[in-house]
Amino acid sequence: MAGRIALVLGLLLVWLIALMPLKAVALAAGGSQALGYRDVFGTIWQGRAYGLEVNGVPVREVAVSLDPLALLTGQLGGAWQIADTRLRGTGHVRLGRERMVFEQTDLTVTLDRLGLDRLPGLTRDAPIFARIDRIELRDGACLEASGIAQSRALVSLASLSDRTGPALSGTFSCDGDQLALDWGGAVEGLDVAGRVVFGDAAFDWTATVETDWPDLADALALSGMTRDRGVWRASGRENYAAGVDG
Repeated sequence: MAGRIALVLGLLLVWLIALMPLKAVALAAGGSQALGYRDVFGTIWQGRAYGLEVNGVPVREVAVSLDPLALLTGQLGGAWQIADTRLRGTGHVRLGRERMVFEQTDLTVTLDRLGLDRLPGLTRDAPIFARIDRIELRDGACLEASGIAQSRALVSLASLSDRTGPALSGTFSCDGDQLALDWGGAVEGLDVAGRVVFGDAAFDWTATVETDWPDLADALALSGMTRDRGVWRASGRENYAAGVDG
């Protein structure tokens, strides 16, 4: 009998949680001050957060569908979908006890959203696509990372020389306790490579270009790259909100 009562009470608790407004969950998790949203609406099954800020970057709208069973353990978990003009994505996330896990995540972001559109020949809306299998962070430190990123942003740069540039591809990994992305691409006469290391509020990047296309030199110099023993190099740091107009 006691077991049946416990089962009924457990099912009742799950049912009550399933009907809970998303705003109640958000307030329990610290409210707008902790989560960085302007307002939330709907239930945990079909809710929306507006004006969310991620590391200073505003996101117009995020649709969420939380897992009620995760709430029973004091964690947040479920599916999300971002709708923004220069940032789109879907995936699954689990949050709790200073731990954050992203899984089965697809993201598409434009170069200007990252502040990386200043290179001559690149268009502001050139997209970067990322498919994340799993990223696990604890207290901000990277514990596990796997996934890929792809872009054809350099195709238009090479068109300045009436040539076809390389498609770029990269892989995510943990560099010590920081999330990193190593990327590269090559065609005949042009080889590019680089690395991005993601910090709390900004990311550091490096890039190298090796080419025997003499008519590309002016564009590389204008972009701020310097030549060292036949290899063009550049590096920098960008805030996540660098490309946000406001």
